Amino acid sequence: MKPKKTILLLLFCALALQLFAQFAIAQEPPSPEKQEAIAKIEKMSAELQLTPQQKKQMIPIMMEEAKKMKALKANTSLGPLQKAMQMKQVGTDMDAKVQPILNPQQYQKFEQIREQERQQMIEKMRSGQPL
Repeated sequence: MKPKKTILLLLFCALALQLFAQFAIAQEPPSPEKQEAIAKIEKMSAELQLTPQQKKQMIPIMMEEAKKMKALKANTSLGPLQKAMQMKQVGTDMDAKVQPILNPQQYQKFEQIREQERQQMIEKMRSGQPL
Protein backbone atom coordinates (compact mmCIF):
# COMPACT_ATOMS: atom_id res chain seq x y z
CA MET A 1 0.00 0.00 0.00
CA LYS A 2 2.85 2.37 0.81
CA PRO A 3 4.40 2.26 -2.72
CA LYS A 4 1.08 3.34 -4.26
CA LYS A 5 0.88 6.34 -1.94
CA THR A 6 4.48 7.25 -2.77
CA ILE A 7 3.82 7.03 -6.50
CA LEU A 8 0.66 9.11 -6.17
CA LEU A 9 2.51 11.69 -4.10
CA LEU A 10 5.31 11.87 -6.68
CA LEU A 11 2.80 12.26 -9.51
CA PHE A 12 0.99 14.99 -7.60
CA CYS A 13 4.27 16.82 -6.93
CA ALA A 14 5.30 16.54 -10.59
CA LEU A 15 1.93 17.91 -11.71
CA ALA A 16 2.11 20.78 -9.21
CA LEU A 17 5.65 21.62 -10.34
CA GLN A 18 4.60 21.63 -13.99
CA LEU A 19 1.64 23.92 -13.29
CA PHE A 20 3.85 26.25 -11.29
CA ALA A 21 6.41 26.38 -14.12
CA GLN A 22 3.74 27.20 -16.68
CA PHE A 23 2.38 29.96 -14.46
CA ALA A 24 5.89 31.38 -13.93
CA ILE A 25 6.57 31.38 -17.68
CA ALA A 26 3.28 33.17 -18.35
CA GLN A 27 4.27 35.86 -15.84
CA GLU A 28 7.61 36.73 -17.49
CA PRO A 29 7.85 40.44 -18.24
CA PRO A 30 7.64 41.43 -21.90
CA SER A 31 10.82 42.27 -23.78
CA PRO A 32 11.94 45.93 -23.86
CA GLU A 33 10.79 46.20 -27.49
CA LYS A 34 7.36 44.86 -26.62
CA GLN A 35 7.15 47.19 -23.61
CA GLU A 36 8.00 50.12 -25.89
CA ALA A 37 5.34 49.09 -28.41
CA ILE A 38 2.75 48.67 -25.65
CA ALA A 39 3.60 52.10 -24.24
CA LYS A 40 3.25 53.62 -27.71
CA ILE A 41 -0.11 51.92 -28.21
CA GLU A 42 -1.37 53.16 -24.84
CA LYS A 43 -0.17 56.70 -25.51
CA MET A 44 -1.73 56.79 -28.97
CA SER A 45 -4.93 55.25 -27.66
CA ALA A 46 -5.24 58.03 -25.10
CA GLU A 47 -4.35 60.82 -27.54
CA LEU A 48 -6.76 59.58 -30.20
CA GLN A 49 -9.44 58.59 -27.68
CA LEU A 50 -9.82 55.19 -29.26
CA THR A 51 -12.83 53.05 -28.54
CA PRO A 52 -12.09 49.56 -27.19
CA GLN A 53 -12.90 48.13 -30.64
CA GLN A 54 -10.54 50.57 -32.39
CA LYS A 55 -7.79 49.80 -29.90
CA LYS A 56 -8.26 46.07 -30.48
CA GLN A 57 -7.90 46.65 -34.24
CA MET A 58 -4.87 48.94 -33.85
CA ILE A 59 -2.78 46.70 -31.60
CA PRO A 60 -1.77 44.10 -34.21
CA ILE A 61 -1.04 46.82 -36.79
CA MET A 62 1.20 48.73 -34.40
CA MET A 63 2.93 45.57 -33.15
CA GLU A 64 3.68 44.61 -36.75
CA GLU A 65 5.09 48.06 -37.46
CA ALA A 66 7.28 47.89 -34.34
CA LYS A 67 8.65 44.52 -35.42
CA LYS A 68 9.43 45.77 -38.94
CA MET A 69 11.06 48.95 -37.63
CA LYS A 70 13.21 46.97 -35.21
CA ALA A 71 14.39 44.73 -38.03
CA LEU A 72 15.20 47.75 -40.20
CA LYS A 73 17.12 49.48 -37.41
CA ALA A 74 19.16 46.32 -36.83
CA ASN A 75 19.92 45.82 -40.52
CA THR A 76 23.56 46.87 -40.92
CA SER A 77 23.61 46.17 -44.66
CA LEU A 78 21.49 49.27 -45.37
CA GLY A 79 22.83 52.80 -45.49
CA PRO A 80 21.08 55.60 -43.57
CA LEU A 81 19.20 56.83 -46.64
CA GLN A 82 18.02 53.32 -47.54
CA LYS A 83 16.89 52.74 -43.96
CA ALA A 84 15.01 56.03 -43.93
CA MET A 85 13.28 55.22 -47.21
CA GLN A 86 12.26 51.76 -46.02
CA MET A 87 11.09 53.12 -42.68
CA LYS A 88 8.98 55.68 -44.50
CA GLN A 89 7.44 52.87 -46.56
CA VAL A 90 6.62 50.87 -43.41
CA GLY A 91 4.97 53.99 -41.98
CA THR A 92 3.02 54.61 -45.18
CA ASP A 93 1.80 51.01 -45.19
CA MET A 94 0.67 51.37 -41.59
CA ASP A 95 -1.12 54.64 -42.32
CA ALA A 96 -3.12 52.91 -45.05
CA LYS A 97 -4.16 50.14 -42.63
CA VAL A 98 -5.08 52.59 -39.87
CA GLN A 99 -7.12 55.08 -41.87
CA PRO A 100 -10.24 52.89 -42.23
CA ILE A 101 -10.25 52.23 -38.46
CA LEU A 102 -10.18 55.86 -37.36
CA ASN A 103 -12.76 58.59 -37.82
CA PRO A 104 -11.61 61.73 -39.72
CA GLN A 105 -10.70 63.70 -36.58
CA GLN A 106 -8.76 60.79 -35.11
CA TYR A 107 -6.93 60.22 -38.38
CA GLN A 108 -5.98 63.91 -38.60
CA LYS A 109 -4.55 63.71 -35.07
CA PHE A 110 -2.84 60.42 -35.96
CA GLU A 111 -1.14 62.10 -38.92
CA GLN A 112 0.06 64.94 -36.68
CA ILE A 113 1.56 62.44 -34.24
CA ARG A 114 3.23 60.55 -37.09
CA GLU A 115 4.68 63.77 -38.50
CA GLN A 116 6.18 64.61 -35.12
CA GLU A 117 7.73 61.13 -34.99
CA ARG A 118 9.16 61.58 -38.48
CA GLN A 119 10.69 64.94 -37.54
CA GLN A 120 12.27 63.41 -34.44
CA MET A 121 13.75 60.63 -36.57
CA ILE A 122 15.13 63.13 -39.07
CA GLU A 123 16.74 65.09 -36.23
CA LYS A 124 18.32 61.90 -34.90
CA MET A 125 19.73 61.11 -38.33
CA ARG A 126 21.12 64.63 -38.75
CA SER A 127 22.81 64.52 -35.37
CA GLY A 128 24.33 61.12 -36.13
CA GLN A 129 22.45 59.28 -33.40
CA PRO A 130 21.53 55.66 -34.10
CA LEU A 131 17.94 55.12 -35.14
